Amino acid sequence: MRWLKNERGSQAIEFVAVLPLFFLMIAIVWQFTIAAGAKMTVEAAAMDGARMAIVDGDYVSAATNVASGYQGVQVSKSDMGNYVKVRVQLQVPLINHGFFRTTGLSLPVSSEVTLRKES
Repeated sequence: MRWLKNERGSQAIEFVAVLPLFFLMIAIVWQFTIAAGAKMTVEAAAMDGARMAIVDGDYVSAATNVASGYQGVQVSKSDMGNYVKVRVQLQVPLINHGFFRTTGLSLPVSSEVTLRKES
């Protein structure tokens, strides 16, 4: 009975129980940070591609140069009279480290920019 009332080591057990949740929270925050950086990159790539498209330049290479750190970059353009729309999509890989095993999984991030053509 005296053994059941002993609270020695209870903090260590609570720490071990909470530690995996803490690491999971850190991994989720890190993944959102990676996705936010990719969103800023894809917006810049779409803007550069649209700037090149309005002067009939090589919009694909302009957009892919900005997003060169990512794989699966797709660039598309559509002409709408006096306007040009450039859409850029890229794949952001999920954290793949030991425990998670997310090989081949990715988040699609896209952005599109519409600009008026120069006369």
